Amino acid sequence: MTNIAIVLVVISLVGLASLGIYYVILKRKYSSSTLLQQKDSLVVKNKVNFKDTFDKLYQVLYMTYVKMPLVKYFAKKVRLKYEMTNDYSEYELRRNTGRLMTLTMIVVFVALAVCVNVVNDLYMTLIILIGLIIVVEKVVDITITSVSNKILRQMPEAFTILRHAFHEHGMVDEAISDVIDEMSEKEIAPQLKRIREAIISDTPEVELERYYDTAPNRFLKLFAGISYLTYELGDRKIEDTSIYLKNLNNILNEIYLEILKQDKLKNTFRSLTIIAVAPLIFVKPIESWALGNFAALSNFYNSSIGFIMQSLIIVSIFMSYILLRVLREDGEEIKFDRVSKVKWQEKLYSINFIRMLVDAFKTKQNTTKYKKETNLIKDTNSYLTIEWLYVNKLTYAFVAFVLVLLLVLNINIITKNAAYTRLSNEFLSLGKLSDADQAAAQEVADFDAQYINAYKNKNVSREELAESLTDKATGTVDTDAVDRIYDKIITINGSYVKWWHIIVALVIAYAAYHIPNIILAIRNNVRKMDKDNEIMQFQSIILMLMHIDRVDVQTILEWLCRFSYAFREPIATCLNNYEAGAEQALEELKDNVPNKDFQRIVDQLQSAVTRIPVKAAFDELETERSFFYEKRKDANENLIKRKASIGQVLAFTPMVLLIGGYLVAPLLIVSMLQMVNYFSQMSF
Repeated sequence: MTNIAIVLVVISLVGLASLGIYYVILKRKYSSSTLLQQKDSLVVKNKVNFKDTFDKLYQVLYMTYVKMPLVKYFAKKVRLKYEMTNDYSEYELRRNTGRLMTLTMIVVFVALAVCVNVVNDLYMTLIILIGLIIVVEKVVDITITSVSNKILRQMPEAFTILRHAFHEHGMVDEAISDVIDEMSEKEIAPQLKRIREAIISDTPEVELERYYDTAPNRFLKLFAGISYLTYELGDRKIEDTSIYLKNLNNILNEIYLEILKQDKLKNTFRSLTIIAVAPLIFVKPIESWALGNFAALSNFYNSSIGFIMQSLIIVSIFMSYILLRVLREDGEEIKFDRVSKVKWQEKLYSINFIRMLVDAFKTKQNTTKYKKETNLIKDTNSYLTIEWLYVNKLTYAFVAFVLVLLLVLNINIITKNAAYTRLSNEFLSLGKLSDADQAAAQEVADFDAQYINAYKNKNVSREELAESLTDKATGTVDTDAVDRIYDKIITINGSYVKWWHIIVALVIAYAAYHIPNIILAIRNNVRKMDKDNEIMQFQSIILMLMHIDRVDVQTILEWLCRFSYAFREPIATCLNNYEAGAEQALEELKDNVPNKDFQRIVDQLQSAVTRIPVKAAFDELETERSFFYEKRKDANENLIKRKASIGQVLAFTPMVLLIGGYLVAPLLIVSMLQMVNYFSQMSF
């Protein structure tokens, strides 16, 4: 077994042992504390048979997974997949999620153990680790996305059946029951069942809010809300047309627009993601091909510069993949706050030393910078507070500083090793070395190693080295050998952490300190692309609500907040202040959002507060409906084009680094050095 394999196996065993210890501690806590079980809503059945033993095991494992860093991200997505496709109870959700996560963990560790037994290279080890993370994430994402897409594409069929059933029964709940019966084998059936149960429950508003948290798309939330209002308030007709059925048609038009948008985004980003990740596979083949055809490149690939280029390629691949995900991210993406209520930033900030450090660094209130950062957090709809933002910033800086120091230590080790294997100038060739040349080069390297080992870590002068290399019989000395060995000794003796390395680490840590702000800024810019689209969605929602009796301005604001992402924070603030003064709250909302189209909607809401009915305030929306529909189509097209252009830059960056920085540039540099060497020999 290789050294790297041994290290990874040890890390894996430590990880498994830590998971086991954490599980035992957690199980004991839950066994001894009913209060803790109630806090985490842990559902545990009494043991009846052998199968129930495993069910209890999966329950506790589930709570373990959703509290572990990184692992909880996948656990919550697996849970979401089960919530979307099945009508499971909480107990069944946790049991199935815990079981699938346990099987996934076993498969990942087995795959890692098999791979590391044949690996003796740090880069390939990183490829395996990053590859496993990406593969697991993509499998989970594809599973969830495929189910969500199926549900979205089944909604037109469901609405067709619903229309006929509603004409027949005239009752929303009965019509939904007919749809469930006819589409019982489809993925949408559990969603419709949950909607019907929420509508007819004793506390429909509470149950609907729970459903909104996990609904696969906003159209099901719209459908659930419209169905509930119709069920509670009844249906009415305008020009012999049912308002409920008219709203279903409006939702259906929105669905068709979304399907077209998703298909185009999917096709665009599918290829871009592959392009961004592809260099991960081709680095080693390119290096092997280059070394097989250009022996002189071995000095580059075995040097610290080659290692730095490898590291840059890996980082660029990972960053491009993450940024492509951010760019592709939908504003209505489902969040997972229900399982993990305590953030790691909050836990760190509760430590006195960390709190003192964060308070020392964070910006003071009532300053321009404080207002700017607070607005940035609000605009991105982030869960962060200003204190948690600075916990992130200090964490990034500390991790970057430590990683740079570790990188420097590794570079020094690589530099020392490269000094022993470096080809001397007489063997530098753009072609492949013959067997005789390889043997001669190895003989020279072995000869140099004797003197390097004798004089490394010693303050030896060139004259002292020349004296030891002088032939005793002839009194002559090979000056080329003296220069070559002396340069290698100087290189090895100079391979230690220097003061300027610390300065570089601090500079990079300072740059990393600003990464959380940069991430928020990127998210905000991506969100700005969606803002116009979201405003047009608001207009569609108002079109559905304006004809329903007893719908007032506050109800409209609640719906806009429920379906908003980019404007959720200011709308939520307006709702909180609404009871204290409706007009003042709306005026503050208009001031907080400097968007003309949004302010126009707020002006109409202000008119509907005291002066005219809601229907009259938004009467022009009905006449401009076809215009808004076409505008939505154009906005979606422009949005996809802008995201595609940015995505192309991100996707091709790793490939440019791979081809340009890892192959072409080294070839050009070696060619120039070879040419200089030839000219110097000719001059001599």
